[in-house]
Amino acid sequence: MPSSSDLLGLAALAARYRPRLQLAVLFAALTALSTLAPLVVLNQLFHALSTPQATRTALLLLPAIFLPFLCQGATSVFCHTLAFDIVGDLRNAILKLTQHLPSFYVSRHAATLKKLTTDDSAAFETAIAHTLPDAIVCLVTVLVSLVFLTIISPIMAIASIGLLPVAVWAWRQVGRVASSNGRAWYLADLRINQNIMACLAGLITLKVFNRPPSSLPPLTRSLQEAANLACDMTRRSRRAYVMLFTCVGTNLLLVLPCAMLLHASHRLSLPDALFTILLGMGLMAPLQRLMFVSSTLPRLQATLRRLQELQAEGAQQTAPQPFQAPADKQYDVVFENITLERSDRGDILSAFSLTCPAGQVTGIVGPSGAGKSTVLQLAAGSLKPTTGRVLIGGTDLANLAPHAMGRLVCPVFQQPFLLGRSLADNLRLSQPDLTVSEITDVLATCDLTTCINRFGLDGSIGRNGAYLSGGERQRLAIARVLISQAPVILLDEPTAFIDPEREFHIQQALARALKGRTVLIVAHRLVTVRDAAQIAVMEHGRVTSLGKHEDLLKNSILYQTYAQHQFAYGAMP
Repeated sequence: MPSSSDLLGLAALAARYRPRLQLAVLFAALTALSTLAPLVVLNQLFHALSTPQATRTALLLLPAIFLPFLCQGATSVFCHTLAFDIVGDLRNAILKLTQHLPSFYVSRHAATLKKLTTDDSAAFETAIAHTLPDAIVCLVTVLVSLVFLTIISPIMAIASIGLLPVAVWAWRQVGRVASSNGRAWYLADLRINQNIMACLAGLITLKVFNRPPSSLPPLTRSLQEAANLACDMTRRSRRAYVMLFTCVGTNLLLVLPCAMLLHASHRLSLPDALFTILLGMGLMAPLQRLMFVSSTLPRLQATLRRLQELQAEGAQQTAPQPFQAPADKQYDVVFENITLERSDRGDILSAFSLTCPAGQVTGIVGPSGAGKSTVLQLAAGSLKPTTGRVLIGGTDLANLAPHAMGRLVCPVFQQPFLLGRSLADNLRLSQPDLTVSEITDVLATCDLTTCINRFGLDGSIGRNGAYLSGGERQRLAIARVLISQAPVILLDEPTAFIDPEREFHIQQALARALKGRTVLIVAHRLVTVRDAAQIAVMEHGRVTSLGKHEDLLKNSILYQTYAQHQFAYGAMP
C-alpha cells in the first residue's frame, strides 16, 4: 500500500505509475494512428482508381476500418484498469490520513472529506480512464495530420489551422471566467454536499411528515446558488463560446477554397486535394477537445492541494511523542477554564472548569442547553475548545495523537454510532480478539439475546443499526463499554431509551465493569448519578454547584427542584 504522501502530487502520482502510464499513452497513440489509417488507404485508392491496383488497395480498407476499434478497445480496458488502481490507492491514502486527524476536525469537515473521497477522487478516475487517452488521441491525430498536410501541401496545413489563433483566444477568455469563479464553484458544490448529507440524515423525518427534500430551505438555497453561479459564468463567457464553436465548425470555409484553388492551378492533384480536405476538416475538432482537456488539470491540481492541506492538518495535529499510559492506569479529567464559541449560538461554554477525580464517577446534571453533552464531546476530542484545555491523566488532548484516543476514552453518546455490519463487529471495534463466548456473554448482560436470535453474531444489523430499536442500539453501545479497557468512560444519558425493567440490571453491570475507572455521566434522571462521588450542576455553560447528592439537596436550588419532581412526588426516577 503506498503511503499517503506518495500520492499527493501530480508528478509523484505519475512517477509511481510511470510504466503503466507510458503503456496507456502508447495504446492511445496507436488508436489515433489507426483512426487515420483508413484515410491513408483512401488516398492510395484515389491514386489507384485508374490502375489494376485499385481492387487490391480497396481490400486494405477492411482491416484499416476495424483496426481503430481494436486499438480503442485495448486502450479503454487498459486505461480503466489503471484508473481503478490509482483511484483505489488514492482513496485508501485519504482514509489513512483521516486516522491522523483529530475527531473535532473530522466531524467539522465531514462534507469536505466525503467530497474528497468520492467526488474529487472520481475526477481522477475520469481523467485517467477517459481524458488521458482522449488527449493522446487528439494530440497524435493533430500532429500526424499536420505532418501529412505539410508533406502534401504546406499551404493546406496553414489553412487547416488558420482559425486556431482565434479559437485559442476564445478559449482563454472562457478559462478566465472559469478560474475567477473556481473557488466560488467549489464552495457552492461543498455546500450542496453538506446539505445533501443533512437531508439524508433527516430523510426519515421528512417522510414522516410527507415533505420532499426540496422543502428544506438550506438545500434549496444551495442548489439555487450553484445554478445562479453557473448561469452567471455562462452569461459572461457566451460570446467566447460562440466564437470558439464557430471557428471549429467553419474550418471548411478556409480548407475547401484553398484545395480548389491549388487543384485548379495544378499544384495539387485531385486525390491529394480530397485527402487534404478530409484531414483539414477533421483537424479543429481534436484541437477543441485538447482545449477542454486542458481545463481538467487545474481541477485535479486543486484536489491535490486540498489533499496536501489535509495531510498538513494531520501532521500538525498528531502528537510528536507516542502516548504512554501511567503504570497505575488512573486518570483524572480536568477542564481548565474552557470557552467554546459558536458563531450561530454564542458561547456554549464560558469559563468552564471542572476536575473529575481518577477512578471515580462524576455526574453532570442541568437543564437542556446548559452544555452537558458538549462537555463530554470535549473530553472525547470531538470538539476543540476556543480557549482553555482538557487534560486526561495530565495529558493535554491537543497534544495527544488521535489514534491514542481509542485506547484512552470510550464514549456512549445519545445517538451512538454503530457499524452497519454485525453485533460481533461492533464489539470488536475496541477488542478485536474477543471470543464468541465473550461476545455472547456481554450481549446477554445487556439483554440483547433476542438480537442474537434475530441476526446471529455475524448478521447485518443495518446501516448505523437501522434494524435495531432505539433501546437495542443504546444497549449495544453500552455493551462496547462493558468490554472496553479504556480508563475513561463517557456516558451521555446511557439509559435514556431503556425501559425501567432493564435499567436496574444494566446499571449493576455498568457499576461492576466501571469500578476503578474514571467515569463522566450526563443524566436527567438523578437516580442515575445519585451515588456518584461528585455531581456537577450546570447552568448556561458553567458549573454553578458541585458536591455529593446529599450536599446538593441542601445547597443547590436547581438540584432541589429536580429531586422534588423526581423523588418527592413518586415520579418515575
